[in-house]
Amino acid sequence: MTEDQRQVLFENTARAIDGASQATIERHIFNCTQADPAYGEGVRKAIEALQASKA
Repeated sequence: MTEDQRQVLFENTARAIDGASQATIERHIFNCTQADPAYGEGVRKAIEALQASKA
């Protein structure tokens, strides 16, 4: 997977989980991190960026 494809994956994941409770989001990030630490970190950053853009 290219870096651009990874970024699209992170952003799609962030949009898909948007609106869930913070506990659910944290659990999802934890699960992503268990699969691959870079995936968890990318998802976390994408979620933070999405939330910041709404503020």
